[in-house]
Formats: sequence, structure tokens, C-alpha cells
Amino acid sequence: MMNKSWLFSLSRWTQSLSKEAKCARAPILHLSKRSSAFKAPTRPDLKTTESETTYAKGRENPMLFCEEYIPPQVQPDWHRNKLKYRLERMDCLRRRKAFNIPEFYPGSIVAVTVADKHAPGKSIRFNGRVLYKDGFGLGCKFALRNVIDGEGIEVVYHLYGPYIQKMEVLHLEKWVDTDLRYLRDADPSYCTIDPDMQPKALPPTSVELELFRERVKLNKSPRWQFQYQKHWPPPYNADFQSHFLEDELIESERFSAMESWRKYDICRHYDVTEMKEEIVAEMKANKSRIEKADSTLKQETS
Repeated sequence: MMNKSWLFSLSRWTQSLSKEAKCARAPILHLSKRSSAFKAPTRPDLKTTESETTYAKGRENPMLFCEEYIPPQVQPDWHRNKLKYRLERMDCLRRRKAFNIPEFYPGSIVAVTVADKHAPGKSIRFNGRVLYKDGFGLGCKFALRNVIDGEGIEVVYHLYGPYIQKMEVLHLEKWVDTDLRYLRDADPSYCTIDPDMQPKALPPTSVELELFRERVKLNKSPRWQFQYQKHWPPPYNADFQSHFLEDELIESERFSAMESWRKYDICRHYDVTEMKEEIVAEMKANKSRIEKADSTLKQETS
């Protein structure tokens, strides 16, 4: 009898413990049900897409419009090889999608790394000030000038060359003149760039770039490689008037007046406003074609 009563009391004690445990777990189960209904907020995407990026006046989206997309002026118009122009622009867009070509202008300081099998690390880096950038399509090229140990060094690169491994803009600057080859006859300090120069912060694309309007004083005239005073229109950023006497300045003004008829020559006017809209529409269509072709290629290979 003692054993039965002891077992009976033990069973009642375990039942009471189980009831207390259920009562203690009940709020936890209730909270777990409420917590399951909670939905975490989506993390905001800080990366701006190409459609959200705004470009200020004079700074275009390079995927849609660049200076090298404009074909050379050909007269009459039916002599143009429009099919060649379209194919070259398509190749330029393919290269830009595979390789980052930054925004830069004549006057900017750019560093270029190219492949060189004779270099110690199979690559060589050169930085300098951009003297000019011209050419159409895949033939677009630019020149960098840097004065090292008192000796001016210039290197010409093809913008879409496959040997270029990396391009970096160290200082984004835009001059009034687009041809700065007169810097060869100016103070070397304008083209003396430190090889270990660190890149400066680039302004956002929504901010319009201020033009560099300072005057660069040239050296003595007998050492000039080009007669800038006889060029029309004369370079804006080059200060060459201080090297001439009053009679020589009068003669240069007379020569400029004789050449000023060029601004009235209709055949020399190259209006690209309508062509720009056509190029932008064409490059948008090319971009969608390339993306579609790449997606189908991925599906076939996978």
C-alpha cells in the first residue's frame, strides 16, 4: 500500500509539473507565432543605374554619344560610307561594355597602363597631360605629354586599342582649346606630372565642368614649332602676343582678318545637332541588341 500511494503521489506531481511547463511555454509559442509574421524591410540599393544617372550640359553618356562617334565631314553627303560608320560605332560600344573608358578631355591628366612583353611586369604605366584627342570610331587616338628630367616625352595611344589594360583620370580638366600642342613651346611646368600622382576626386556627372580659361605664356618665338599668330581661329589659352612688337601684331591681325572669311564658309560648317539625335537613337538600339545577343549566348553555353 505504501508503494501504491507513493507512485500515485509521484504521478500527480509529474502532472502538475507538465501543466506548469505548458503554461510557461505558452507565451513563448505565442511570441514565436507573432515573430513569424514580421517581414524585414528590403535593403535600399545605393547603386544608381544608367537610366537614373544625370549628365550635365557638355557631359554626355559615353555609351550613347561621344566625340569619336561623329564621322568626318564629307562633301557631298552621298559619298559617306554610312554602313562603315554604324559598324564602327557598334564595335566602340562593345569595347566600352568590356572595358571602362573614363571621361576625359584635352587638358586632363590621365594615366594609361598598356601591355608590354619587354617590361618587367609585362605592363608599363605612363601618365601625362592630354594634348589632343581626335579621330573617328576605332581610329580615335590621344596623346599624353610629360616632362621627365627636363625632357619632354609624348606617347600616342589608340583609345580603343586592345593593348590598353587600364585607364585612370588623375585630374579631370577641360580647356577652351581642343588642340594643346602649343604646350610644347610653353613652360615645362604645365606638362611636368609626378609619376606617382594620386588621383583627385572626380566631380559628379550632374555638375557642369568649368572651362580652363587661363593664358599659357609661350617661349620665345624663334623656337616655336608652328606659327600660332597665323592660325585662324587663334588659340584661346595660348598667350603669344607678348613676344611681338606693335607692327608685328598689326600684321598678324591683318592676316587674321584675311582668313576670317572661313567663318562665313557654309561648306566648312559642320552642324551635328540632328546627327547627334540619330546617333543616340542608334546607340540605344545597338545596346539592346548587344544585351540580347549576350543573354542568348549565355543560355546556349549553359
